[in-house]
Amino acid sequence: MAYVLVPDGYELKKVTKAQQEAVERFASTNATTAFLSGPASGELVKAVAIVVTPIVLAALAKQVDLPDFNVTSFIDEQLSKILPDLDIDF
Repeated sequence: MAYVLVPDGYELKKVTKAQQEAVERFASTNATTAFLSGPASGELVKAVAIVVTPIVLAALAKQVDLPDFNVTSFIDEQLSKILPDLDIDF
């Protein structure tokens, strides 16, 4: 038998599967809302943009095959413009 620590003033109660799913959805929604309203979500968007943008640009450049376009130097130029604003050394 499993033991559970229950704070004073609370009691254990059996719930149906549907009630348990509803509580889990509610908790998940609250956690998502708290994350999106906090400062971490903006930092996550910046980090994803920094990582994904060069990959997408490189893939597009390979498909287009521009002979006078150097992907590496272009990405370096763009990152040197963006990263100082984010206080990241490059």
